[in-house]
Amino acid sequence: MKIDLTRTPDTPDSGATRAASKQSENARTNLGMDQDTAKLSSGQATVAALAAQVNEAPEIRQDKVSALAELVRSGNYRVTPEQTADALVAHMTLAPAA
Repeated sequence: MKIDLTRTPDTPDSGATRAASKQSENARTNLGMDQDTAKLSSGQATVAALAAQVNEAPEIRQDKVSALAELVRSGNYRVTPEQTADALVAHMTLAPAA
């Protein structure tokens, strides 16, 4: 097989490529394949609804942040050394903390 690297897309070819392309186009038309179609699963609507719910949720859950901030201010927020270690390891390994 020989590859001609000097030929540019604007350079006319021998016509064999155009003939093959036209033949393929005719075959698709004759077989009724001249239009693209797509079939979506019934789960697509569920995925779209869930995505809309996620997009509507606030990025920061202010109620949780406020509750934790109040616990810290009042001195009632307690974290065990195990929880701290688990969170550090999870952060370093990108795994969720338990």
